[in-house]
Amino acid sequence: MERKLAVILAADVVGYSTLMEADETGTHERLKAGRSELFEPEIGRHHGRVFKVMGDGLLAEFTSVVDAVECAVALQRGLAERNSAVPEAQQIQVRIGINLGEVIVEGEDRYGEGVNIATRIEQLADAGGICVSGKVAKEVEKKLAFGFESMGQHKVKNLVEPISVFRIKLDARPGRQRSLQASRRPWLWAAGIAVILLTIVGAWLAPRMLGPETVALQSPAATDERPSLVVLPFTNLSSDEEQDYLADGITEDLTTALARAPGLFVISRNSAFTYKGKTVASSQVAKELGVRYILEGSIRRTGDDMRINAQLIDATTGGHVWAERFDGAWKDVFTLQDQVIGSVASALKLRLVSGPKMADSPGGTDNPAAYEAYLRAYELMYATSPGEAAGLLRQAVALDPEFGQAWAELAAVHWSALGIEEAQDAIGSGNYQETVTKLKELVKEAGKHPSSNYYQLTSDLLIWQGKSGEAIIAVERAIPLDPSNFWAYEQMSRALAFNGRMADAKTYLDASWRVDPQPQPYRYLVVGLVAFAQDRFEDAITALKRADSPEFHVDSKDQRLFMLAAAHAHLGHAEEAASTSKELEILGKGGARQRTGLWAENMMPFKQRSDRERLLTGLNQAGVPFLPFGYQTEDQLTGEEIRSLVFGKELRGRQIDTGEVYVRSVALDGVAKLTIGSRSTSGTSEVEDNLLCTLWDDDIGRVCVAILRNPGGVYEKQNEYILVASLARFEFSVMK
Repeated sequence: MERKLAVILAADVVGYSTLMEADETGTHERLKAGRSELFEPEIGRHHGRVFKVMGDGLLAEFTSVVDAVECAVALQRGLAERNSAVPEAQQIQVRIGINLGEVIVEGEDRYGEGVNIATRIEQLADAGGICVSGKVAKEVEKKLAFGFESMGQHKVKNLVEPISVFRIKLDARPGRQRSLQASRRPWLWAAGIAVILLTIVGAWLAPRMLGPETVALQSPAATDERPSLVVLPFTNLSSDEEQDYLADGITEDLTTALARAPGLFVISRNSAFTYKGKTVASSQVAKELGVRYILEGSIRRTGDDMRINAQLIDATTGGHVWAERFDGAWKDVFTLQDQVIGSVASALKLRLVSGPKMADSPGGTDNPAAYEAYLRAYELMYATSPGEAAGLLRQAVALDPEFGQAWAELAAVHWSALGIEEAQDAIGSGNYQETVTKLKELVKEAGKHPSSNYYQLTSDLLIWQGKSGEAIIAVERAIPLDPSNFWAYEQMSRALAFNGRMADAKTYLDASWRVDPQPQPYRYLVVGLVAFAQDRFEDAITALKRADSPEFHVDSKDQRLFMLAAAHAHLGHAEEAASTSKELEILGKGGARQRTGLWAENMMPFKQRSDRERLLTGLNQAGVPFLPFGYQTEDQLTGEEIRSLVFGKELRGRQIDTGEVYVRSVALDGVAKLTIGSRSTSGTSEVEDNLLCTLWDDDIGRVCVAILRNPGGVYEKQNEYILVASLARFEFSVMK
């Protein structure tokens, strides 16, 4: 009889009998869809395996406790999102239990106490909740940012000894996610520009197949002759565990600074931090990341005293190349970091041109108090406390008004919160318009002392404005300032794709895999974008399926589904295209934005007409209507008709749903003015295909609208035409 240690996840449906009694067929179909579309893919994505299905429940096995807990949280969040589009009486609620223990192996099945405890713990969980054993909580409490609440000791059936049970607090989010991927609009570039950047990126842009099947399953090899290095997360040895942010922040800053050293290739922080809290052989790290050298160490801070221990390991031998201890005061933190960098460079015999100075980094600071506030904020920014993060960043820029990185991150917090009422309230910006105004002010301040994160944020904003060419230039400036930042390469790839330069976009995707061999799901969204724009629809579908993440902002979910529906339609997958189209329809119910072709035009700002037509043709074949509110395209004006009707004219009418006065004028040069009720703004308009597109001064992204003839409209009622936007509709006439 074979036994082994395993992590068991048990899940079942709450109130299953009641649901079946009320609607047997519907409940069965929803449960079946939930398993195939959410549970099985998510468990597989977290390296787990379902080994038993029992009507309304299932059992899954994992080798990693972290994977099991992260999977459970993703399942509950994904299920909550699916339930948001279903009437409460039909919602499927699941409870989950997780245990680490010994199991009996019998073929593909698992038995024994390890399984029994997981099923008993599951029964203690609330609907939509997760409970774990004390062993599980102890293993992951310092590795994940989810909160754990003790439920005490519980005596459960068939077990003599009581077990310690903890409840996971699902309002907590994984901390320190560097990119904007899971928050606001995470779609953050021509031969000439590529040549310039490739001199920076160098020969390590390893030519590799970018089919998602290949890049996801293998680690790219280091193909150049430069020393390659990863900075593993430094350990916090301080008595205060909350000072982990110092160790994490210093690790990331060392990564960034070493990546700027001539002749050295450094793996991204994202891949490095997958090893945080784990004991892994240096040879394994080197193999998985494609590097030779490993820098690791620890931080200890007691009051104002600071100690950094660091060692450089040659993974080919496992031996130490160099090890050193650096002591000083917290006020000397930048000097200590510079000493670490200089020592690493000396050990690797690198020539540092004037030496990288931490305090002199672009947009940096020489104020230790401002730096500490920034690190604290950075830990919180994409977790659960945007309000607290914003407060700490305001403190940082108050201490050092020239701290450009802090200004840029404060702007990023506002960008992430934009359009999300709860987040806007948390950072004290009030409504949408106030947040836009504040965001623009913060970006302007960050631009006075530009940093890599400033250029990355700027590029993201430019893409939403339909200015992918300018976005390419912005991120071109970001990459040399932070060469190990995988997000910048993903951004460049995305901007180039929207600009119609697919071959170059693929090159930068290759670069992102080299600096970050262990990507987040967002990478697959970019892979899907590039593949879709190259007519590689099978590859696009494979990547977009892997890009499914409950952490994505709704905008990224829209983009993923639009491309997925269109790709299926282009391949003649009628059933899959219709199913994805239905998902888009459900996503639009209960919200202001109907998922239509018009909305896709706004969400996917392709510069080339052929790229826009590829998307819209596929969506039309998938059954996605082009216009919202039930309008048909038969009465839609062409681009030339719009130009003749609108430019050099004044339009007057009303908003159909509210009755508010609507006045719009567009000069011959495109300068536009708009009044809706009490709101007035100005901007710049142009005609694109058969749409009128405008970038308004009080908004962030470009808005494209359709104009239709109103067959029953008359001049006297100012309703001869209808202007259809994704969020509203207006009737008007042109003033004589």
